[in-house]
Amino acid sequence: MKKHLLLVSTLAITLISAQNNEGLKREFEKQNKENSAKFDSYVSKHYGADRSSETLKEIEEQRSNLAGFTPNGKPFFYQKEDSRQVANANADNLNTAGGVVGLTNAYNGEGIKYTIFDGGRVYAAHLAFDNMAGRITNKEATTQIYSAHATGVASFIGGKSINVSGGGLSGNTKGVAINSTMDSYRFATTTLPGNTTTSTVFQKILVAQPNLSNHSYGSNVGWDVKTVNGANAWVWNGAFDAPSAAFDLQGTYFSNDQNYDQIVYNNPSYIIVKSSGNYFGYGPDYPGTSAFPKYYTDDNGLPVQFAATDTLPTTNCSNGADCIGPGSLAKNIIVVGATDVISTNNFKYTTASDVVHSDYSSAGPRDDGGIKPDISTTGTDVFSAATAEDTVGSTTYSYGSGTSYSAPVVTGVIGLWTQVNKELFSNQVLNAASAKTLMIHSASEAGNVGPDPWFGWGYINAKKGAELLVGKANNTVIFNNETLTSGTPNTKNVVASGTEPLKVTISWIDPEYVIPANLTWADAYNNRASRLVNDLDLRIIDTTNNTIYYPWKLNATSPMTPATKADNTVDNVEQVVIDTPVAGRTYRIEITNKGTLKNNAGANAPQNYSIIATGQTQAVLGTGEANALSGLAIAPTITKDIVNILKAPKKSTFIIYDLSGKKLQNGVINNEKESVDLSTYTKGIYIIEVRTDKDVISKKVIKE
Repeated sequence: MKKHLLLVSTLAITLISAQNNEGLKREFEKQNKENSAKFDSYVSKHYGADRSSETLKEIEEQRSNLAGFTPNGKPFFYQKEDSRQVANANADNLNTAGGVVGLTNAYNGEGIKYTIFDGGRVYAAHLAFDNMAGRITNKEATTQIYSAHATGVASFIGGKSINVSGGGLSGNTKGVAINSTMDSYRFATTTLPGNTTTSTVFQKILVAQPNLSNHSYGSNVGWDVKTVNGANAWVWNGAFDAPSAAFDLQGTYFSNDQNYDQIVYNNPSYIIVKSSGNYFGYGPDYPGTSAFPKYYTDDNGLPVQFAATDTLPTTNCSNGADCIGPGSLAKNIIVVGATDVISTNNFKYTTASDVVHSDYSSAGPRDDGGIKPDISTTGTDVFSAATAEDTVGSTTYSYGSGTSYSAPVVTGVIGLWTQVNKELFSNQVLNAASAKTLMIHSASEAGNVGPDPWFGWGYINAKKGAELLVGKANNTVIFNNETLTSGTPNTKNVVASGTEPLKVTISWIDPEYVIPANLTWADAYNNRASRLVNDLDLRIIDTTNNTIYYPWKLNATSPMTPATKADNTVDNVEQVVIDTPVAGRTYRIEITNKGTLKNNAGANAPQNYSIIATGQTQAVLGTGEANALSGLAIAPTITKDIVNILKAPKKSTFIIYDLSGKKLQNGVINNEKESVDLSTYTKGIYIIEVRTDKDVISKKVIKE
């Protein structure tokens, strides 16, 4: 039975990512040019010869916010997920020294940089960011306006504590990470300082190289309120063929999802957090809008009023599910839904019923049943910093509601976890897979038991996530980055504590699903085919009676039905929970795969994943040679020169790595006491890996 240790070479991964990113830069530059040409064609059809100053302004605004094209060639656009939100989600326990058992420091984002992609520049001179110099760095040209929305997002991530009252406002602007720094970009296509050509948001991500970024924008591809002929109207953003055939991209994995997934697969250290959207319940049934005229658009984007005999497309999420737009359905990013404020128990979560879905928050899942959103937190009636939307800016404040402001709270919390992780584990940052695994495993239950289309995997719990990191440090929690070789199971035996559920979560960065060229509406709409490339399978097996426990999964055709436990073929997250394991009984955790594992070039390749296991008192090795390795020891663990490998089986091998993953030396063990000389190495921490053909064990040693 194999026990795998992933030792990552930071230098090697950086070089590979740089090479892959050059290819991505060329691909995104090509996309930008092609989309610009398509948009020019659309403009000529939609506006004809009209080039008035108002029309030109509208055209350029649309061009900069272009998100893509539907299967029949109509453009759709990015828009801010409008509103404001903050909720500490137990982040105050990390902000205060001693708030988490096992941690003695306070964590307020020191040494953590967030990257914000939003509707305009963050107003850096706002009082919410003046607690230290250089907190906000705007990366866009000074001709770009400041944005109240972007400033609010930055405020939720890390605005300092300011009590504001008067003028109808009353609140505090304190964000999650008040001593962090932030870089600010627009999500729109703009020309960055020093460049002569425009850059899309995907090109900007490659320029920014963020460890952790927030994206509070999206696309509404269902019903939306727009101005038609000078009046408010409902406009259907999908396709319509009279009298009743309607198609849309709600729930559809599309070109922007492919782009996000490709970016993260090539750069597994990039953690991208995105809002789910605020379009739940939009449509002619929306209260107070019955008099609004209803339109769809023709192939030239011109409004066509629905006839009285037409059957209108259904309201967004009319069945409680399926109204997240493309770009927020990617596998490798974290998508956030919004909830109402928890007003009881001093604003602290106590039970699942405390969490109430905000009536505007877009619901999943993806059309193949993939769980979206991934997580939720408070987003309604919240308070933040704001600014006048011009190139001068101002210090103002505002209330609001929306997934735009639940997303940055999650972003802020992950930054605090990164800060804790760096302290506990020699300055190591969380990568995209480990951040998602930690977030999902530590989430508090919300909605239906298990994952669901409103809350994803639950309500974010900053304190619990930090406790899991402490558990990893003291070896009470299994939290590893591991590698699966195609066709070779990874297994580990654990003994259930019996005092809590035995719970195991894995997640992995999956290669992007490639959208076919010339996709038709029939191919795009409600396509249930899995968007997974590498399908990993997690199981827990009771070694006493061979009972197999399966992961959660949603029903794509009935998503509001509570999740069941069965084979999951659509999610790149799997979680198995045994609610009442037998105390002291041994269970086997098993990770396998279907088919052949591939990389995003289509070549055979192993798959990295992150795993957390709780509810176990100890990890035990299996049978055979694994038992021989269980007696292995390293002495001394602090040395200036010689370290001894004790009680390893003969013919086993050892490898010495530094913390970057660089292999320094290796050898074969022929004695019960095998001496290794570290005298030529610099001071620091080194990993000694001992391997048989069945198992791998690693130990840390400090070179003085």
